[in-house]
Amino acid sequence: MSTEDWKLQVSYKLATGDLINIRANTADELSVLLEGIGDYSTQIAAVRGLVVASYTAAPLGTPPSTPSTPPSTSSAPAPTSNPGLSATPTCPHGDRIHKSGISSKTGKAYAMWVCSLPQSPEQCKPVN
Repeated sequence: MSTEDWKLQVSYKLATGDLINIRANTADELSVLLEGIGDYSTQIAAVRGLVVASYTAAPLGTPPSTPSTPPSTSSAPAPTSNPGLSATPTCPHGDRIHKSGISSKTGKAYAMWVCSLPQSPEQCKPVN
């Protein structure tokens, strides 16, 4: 059980599955924190991109007693050998996230790099 002493909490579950919790003791404090979370959205997205990239580079191992299951999507393409190009495309919001799979609507394969922001008008368009 946590010993933290806060009275108010707002939780946001993003389209990416990430959960952001904002905790405060007073309504005024909560209001200030809610206004400030927008200032941190770029930093939150960048950290998420680093965590996702880190997992892609070195995923956690599966214990021998657990049957292994293949991932549902393919891994990101191999980094480019051109030293002038970045291995992971970026946008103004940080590193992009590689997504690929089979479209449930068309049945066709897709692969793209998407903005790390949750789906919103500010999110950048995907690139191939």
